[in-house]
Amino acid sequence: MGQIDYDQIYYLQGRVNAYSTSISSAQSRITSIDEKLERLRTAKKSVGEIQKKVHDTKKKIIRKNYQPTWQGKQKDDFTKQWESFSSDYTSFQTEMNTFYDAICDEITRLENQKNEEHGIIGWCQSQINNLGNFIEKLLHTKEG
Repeated sequence: MGQIDYDQIYYLQGRVNAYSTSISSAQSRITSIDEKLERLRTAKKSVGEIQKKVHDTKKKIIRKNYQPTWQGKQKDDFTKQWESFSSDYTSFQTEMNTFYDAICDEITRLENQKNEEHGIIGWCQSQINNLGNFIEKLLHTKEG
């Protein structure tokens, strides 16, 4: 009958525990990432909705801009205000597009980080599986 090496089994079980701890840490990081992603996706949706509302407002104003009966000071005042609004609108939409793009970039970065964490979990699970197999073979009493 073969002799069981309990020291080696104890050492291997310690490695299994370390991998299990790594899995728990990765799962915790994934939970944190998921929470951040949820907030970012909500912010992204809000930015898109704000941009649409501002665009819709601009369309309403454009319709008012076409007033063939307006002449003189009334038309000049409106044209001046329209030009100011149009410039502000362009600046606003540019800023919002930059903000939207930054949110998209951060979402992608976090999704990639989450994928890496899943990879770590998969690798640790494979190591635990291999160690479990090795421990089982060590515990198996071999008869000559």
